[in-house]
Amino acid sequence: MKETECQRLLEALRDFFFAQNAIQLANTYAVLEEAVSFDLPIVDDWEMVEFAFNRLFIGPKAPIAVPFASVYLDSEPQVMGKSTLITRRIFEMLGVQSPWQDSLPDDHLSLELDACIRLSAIRQASDSSETEELWSYFLHEHLAKWLPLWIDQVRTAEQVPAAIRSVIDILGDWLAGEVRDLKSADMAIGL
Repeated sequence: MKETECQRLLEALRDFFFAQNAIQLANTYAVLEEAVSFDLPIVDDWEMVEFAFNRLFIGPKAPIAVPFASVYLDSEPQVMGKSTLITRRIFEMLGVQSPWQDSLPDDHLSLELDACIRLSAIRQASDSSETEELWSYFLHEHLAKWLPLWIDQVRTAEQVPAAIRSVIDILGDWLAGEVRDLKSADMAIGL
């Protein structure tokens, strides 16, 4: 996948998981469909998708699949844990601050996808070994450790609309591809 295509995909995924209502879900889903090379399931009732989205990721009851890394990575499954600070530090290393700092924990899935977008742009613009090391760390030691657990929670949940399942599959495929590509690159240079 070309870098610009990957960036469009990540932006669409980021925005999908930031959606706050049925209209935003539908709009970001349409952008996501343009970013992939296949048709996504047709959605007849975005209100039902919004209900499932809230049940899965937001609440008002305890969400089924909380989209925060610290819940999966920290010894105490809580939001704003050690993993949140790691993600915040990565933003700082990129020379940026999360636009939602102090209003949304930095390890929310959408913010971590935003960090991936920023890292991708920096990687594309320079050949810095530090940037590559940061990407490798963030991918292998962070994303690849919690995202599969979160994805499995969504996949095993009951009554998940096909649209959400498709988006989860796209995210899982992206992660698997990035891990595979980075391992291949590491092997090529003898790491």
